[in-house]
Amino acid sequence: MAVCWLLPAAVLAADWMEFVRSADDALRMPQPVSWEADGVEQAGGEADADGACVGCAALVAAEEDADDEPKAPCTDEQADCQKHLRQLLEDQLSGIDLDIRVGGRPGNDYPCECRLEGDTYEPRRFATTTFTWKAAGYCHKPLYFEDWALERYGHSHGGLVDPFVSAAHFFVTLPVLPYKMGVELPWECVYPLGYYRPGSCAPWTVPAVPISLRGFAVEAATITGIVFLVP
Repeated sequence: MAVCWLLPAAVLAADWMEFVRSADDALRMPQPVSWEADGVEQAGGEADADGACVGCAALVAAEEDADDEPKAPCTDEQADCQKHLRQLLEDQLSGIDLDIRVGGRPGNDYPCECRLEGDTYEPRRFATTTFTWKAAGYCHKPLYFEDWALERYGHSHGGLVDPFVSAAHFFVTLPVLPYKMGVELPWECVYPLGYYRPGSCAPWTVPAVPISLRGFAVEAATITGIVFLVP
């Protein structure tokens, strides 16, 4: 029984050793007729009398050299770069489409529209509110030397000019101080109503000179008293 098993195994081992040869032995082996006729003609080789391929060894060596030859670096990347560069240069301002309309299929290219309809419109029911404004009740005594354009609204003539303008305002107001005291008595309360609110854009204006008979009387009495007092 063991002989029956060992005999086929030996035959298979002998056949396996027959096929395990070097590349040169494999090329010198006789080839089938169909392989000789097709392979030799395609490879450009010649067959000898025993049917061996003479040019196949050179063909195999050439293929191995071709496989071993390194390709130029970045060949594929350069081609792709040139393609994108050409597309970038062809992209001009005139090719921009200004149409912003939504196109495509709803639900696929853009969300479906959910319309709110079918219900009766109900306005908001706000409670009626009455809002009234009441002026502030604070006041102050007359400010005879106030430069309200500069002090209230910030109308400046410049960092270097403002001191001279303020000095001129003071010395011009000093001779007419009795007149201004006749217009607004020193014990009266002056309310700040009528001025622009803080932070508002106030225009440049020139205040009008108030006309008051009481102011003229106080100014004349003051000048007369100074004339009699000063020798």
